[in-house]
Amino acid sequence: MDDLLMLCRLPGSYEGPWSGEQEHGTDVAKFGGEPMSGSQDFFRTRQPQAVFKHGILSRYPVVFASKTGQSRKVVFLDGYAGRGEYKDGSPGSPLLLSRTAKRVGDFRYVTGIYVERNKADFQNLQQVMAEHGRPEDVVLGGDLHELLPRVLQTAQATALFAFLDPFGTALDREQLVDHLLNRQSGRAPTEVLLHISISTVARIGGLLRRRREAGALSPADRKTIAHADRFLGGTWWQQHFEPVKDQKDERGATAAALEVAAKYQKRVEAGAHCMSLSMPIRHKPGQLPKYLLVLFTRHVDGLWNFADAVGKAGREWEGAWRSAEMAKARTKAAGVNEYALFGVDTLLPPAEEPFDIKEYEKAHHAEWVRIIEQNIVRLLERHNGFVPVRRLAEVYDGVFGAAAIPQVRAAMKSLYQQGVITNNGIGDFQNHWVTLTGPTSRSA
Repeated sequence: MDDLLMLCRLPGSYEGPWSGEQEHGTDVAKFGGEPMSGSQDFFRTRQPQAVFKHGILSRYPVVFASKTGQSRKVVFLDGYAGRGEYKDGSPGSPLLLSRTAKRVGDFRYVTGIYVERNKADFQNLQQVMAEHGRPEDVVLGGDLHELLPRVLQTAQATALFAFLDPFGTALDREQLVDHLLNRQSGRAPTEVLLHISISTVARIGGLLRRRREAGALSPADRKTIAHADRFLGGTWWQQHFEPVKDQKDERGATAAALEVAAKYQKRVEAGAHCMSLSMPIRHKPGQLPKYLLVLFTRHVDGLWNFADAVGKAGREWEGAWRSAEMAKARTKAAGVNEYALFGVDTLLPPAEEPFDIKEYEKAHHAEWVRIIEQNIVRLLERHNGFVPVRRLAEVYDGVFGAAAIPQVRAAMKSLYQQGVITNNGIGDFQNHWVTLTGPTSRSA
């Protein structure tokens, strides 16, 4: 631990390979097959997707630290930390994790480790964490691929929550499974919240189409595909893009990327002997997902509390995308010439009251409960019985990312009171069997 703290406290220190060609903005272009905006554009202001992600990140690690840190010691790892905050002053993931650690500080000792390989972002991260972080926060400059052994040594025999949120692809599958999820940690649990960029995988899939058509690729493009092979654990994923023939077929490429992500998720589960739950993240409803946030855990309680965090974060995202759309409309309207045929007011959508999460939940609670009731009944029509925590995707079907534990509990209580099911929705009801006691028509 001392060497990590020493590196953190040396002003301007940086460890790991770096050159101007390895900064995020350039590296992402290599991984994605085409130029991307990189971290500088990303950190201008929080987009709705980031609001969703940060909503999860501000909630779930609290539960992880509370339930797993039985020795009182916990490590939070942000493996692709970026800058510490956005240019508008909003906290980035390192500050969110640091604040989470402070919230549980009375009963857990949390070491926060934040890794960033982009030199400019690393220096900004150092400054932000020095000003707003905790003494237990460690900032490392370099590539997580190379620094992971040292991080795992620090977290030895300690509960570890790792957040992997790169611009592009994350650790090679071998490192993720063999070194991180299967680390030798005694009884100390390990959980990983992984960002899988659907848009990046889809773009890399486009290189395969180009290779089929042209017969050859540039050295940079070949390197990109090889990197994807290491991240995904082989070349198996390439066959999923064979049906995508048109470079303009964004929907087909996204569907192929989602198939790849789902199979990758299952392969990680099998290799690490764990469970997982994923949430597709979009800019707004109806759009193709930009990425998935996937939790890998060995305990069903992890999945249960992650689903709850996702539901509550989804309500914040609801307000964020609505606000973003209104801001976009106002920007467009502001550019209209004052002598135009239509006035500015006619271009704006109807004014809405400021988004209120509690009012939004109140307005949708009954609908979410009804949908969950129907999901439970459908499950019981297919199975003699089930344990809710082991059927989360089906229980939350249609409301995942909006409903949370209170709505599941209310649905269970309602069905029990109707005489339909045996589980009364009280206490740790999610861990107990649900079976039919009466006709399903009562809950239709």
